[in-house]
Amino acid sequence: MMISVKRQMAFVTMGVVLLAGLCILHVRLDQFRANIPKLQRFMYLPQAEALKTASLGFHELVSDFLWLRAIQAMGEQKVSGEAGYWIYRALDIVTTLDPMFVQAYEAGSIALCTLVVLPDQSNALLEKGMKYNPQVWQLPFYLGINYYFEFGDDAKAAESLARAARLPGAPEYIAHFAARLYTLSQEPQAAIDFLAQMYEQANEENVRQALAHRLKEVIVERDLQVLERAISRYRELHRHPPVRLEELVGRGFLIELPPDPFGGTYLYNPETQAVRSGFVDRRMPERGKRRVK
Repeated sequence: MMISVKRQMAFVTMGVVLLAGLCILHVRLDQFRANIPKLQRFMYLPQAEALKTASLGFHELVSDFLWLRAIQAMGEQKVSGEAGYWIYRALDIVTTLDPMFVQAYEAGSIALCTLVVLPDQSNALLEKGMKYNPQVWQLPFYLGINYYFEFGDDAKAAESLARAARLPGAPEYIAHFAARLYTLSQEPQAAIDFLAQMYEQANEENVRQALAHRLKEVIVERDLQVLERAISRYRELHRHPPVRLEELVGRGFLIELPPDPFGGTYLYNPETQAVRSGFVDRRMPERGKRRVK
């Protein structure tokens, strides 16, 4: 027992010495590199695996120290594009030393899209975090936000947000946002499948009712898109639109007419060739144009 305690004390002492040495090394290097931006000083760090070996098991201790240095460096007023890559390098080293450091993934991914414009590196960091922290809903949530704002990719944003919504502790609004994006990306069936699964998993009755209503709205959007495509094919073949929707079935464009999930049948105007539900006032909005940096 005494030997075990002595060994533990020895390891602790070695860790303290290691951290102190690392601090001294950084101070000395900072003195020599006083005119170099703090972010670029990370280029002098060894590879993550080498640091991991040199840390003698005190990975988290070294990771915390480097994280504090990274935060200080990211506080610089001017951050160039080149310096952004040093942010990513520092964060990659920090999270290699401590793969469970969720805060580094979260804050780091945001910094890579706000201090600099490196959404690919931000996504790579988040995906790395998701690999080691699969139950943390914030990581796929931020990945979805990146796809939505930085890439304008509704489909991938919806996929990431749907993943986040299924994880423990995720806010309810994420599920609704994901469903909306599935529809905007012209994939209403994916939204239907997602909402149906969320409905089955919901425990509170008011949540189930809201999901059921939303599910019907997305079914309407899917059906209207199917009808519009069938009308377009009919018009291309016959050089005129159908007079009634039933003609789409009789001519083989549809197996059957889908029923309106809110009750009744879909309404069709042969003059405008528009189809609509008598129970839903407006269509789902079209995909918006978002600024891609």
